[in-house]
Amino acid sequence: MNNIKVFWNRYGLLVVAVLLLLTPQFTSQYEFYVVQRGVQNAMLVLGLVMLIGYTGLMTLGSAALLATGAYTYGILMLRLGCSPLIGTIGAVLFTTVVGTLLGIPAFRLSGPFLVVTTVGFGEIVRILILNWEPLTRGPYGLSGFRPVMPTTRGVYYLMVVVLILLAIVTERIGRSRLGLAMKAVKEDEVAAEVMGVNVRRVKLVSNALTAALAGLSGVFLASLTGYLNPDSFTSNESTSYLLMVVMGGMSNVVGSIISSLFLTVLPEVLRFLAESRLLVYSLILLVYLRLYHVRGSSKVRAKSAGSRGRS
Repeated sequence: MNNIKVFWNRYGLLVVAVLLLLTPQFTSQYEFYVVQRGVQNAMLVLGLVMLIGYTGLMTLGSAALLATGAYTYGILMLRLGCSPLIGTIGAVLFTTVVGTLLGIPAFRLSGPFLVVTTVGFGEIVRILILNWEPLTRGPYGLSGFRPVMPTTRGVYYLMVVVLILLAIVTERIGRSRLGLAMKAVKEDEVAAEVMGVNVRRVKLVSNALTAALAGLSGVFLASLTGYLNPDSFTSNESTSYLLMVVMGGMSNVVGSIISSLFLTVLPEVLRFLAESRLLVYSLILLVYLRLYHVRGSSKVRAKSAGSRGRS
């Protein structure tokens, strides 16, 4: 069992990458699209790993940042005639700026107050998209823009490569000086500041990185669907992303990728249950979270017992 765990810790990301690259060979067109959406979701969730798992800042505004990146890409492509590369860079940069500005309230807010702020931000973005019809086409949706790659498989393989690179970067950040500062802020802001950590800067960087990944995920979402509508970026979507990062283990990079894929595919697998689909889906999540909580509590108790024994 220990050998399997060691193998997975070393080569888990490589195994996931190989499976994702082979997926198009064994799936139908619709199944392939669902997996594509899972990969796209995983990019955003990696950002939440840094924000929630590393820094301890809770958010329910992920869908708003996703919408910002997607709509910025579509608008740059349609209104300004930008190339896909310029559109992608512009969308990521603009979303990063928006996310950084959103991070300013995090300097003074925490817990439920910060969550309420992010929920309000998400609604503001959705209503703005809905009512700014001359620019976003409002409830009619935005369409007609080019994807980042000319073919569907091209978009998918690019997403997989980008996802693996982002996963490596996220793991490296977690072990870096910045990552240690993020984790210190999560444990105790006052203690971290006493030890010389610039808490404001760490929170700002964490929000910026999360927003950048959300913007990139939005670009790929726009490329996959070819159509953007404000109803696709509700608070329910933000809740789903939060669930993905929690089920993945909060700060576990490979686990977050797997949970993103699993929670994207699972509703479609259960579609044959018709009206009972959401009930079964919820029960599966509750059972998993319960087992995960019990296992995590057992590890904490074992570690505490070991510490007392050594002392």
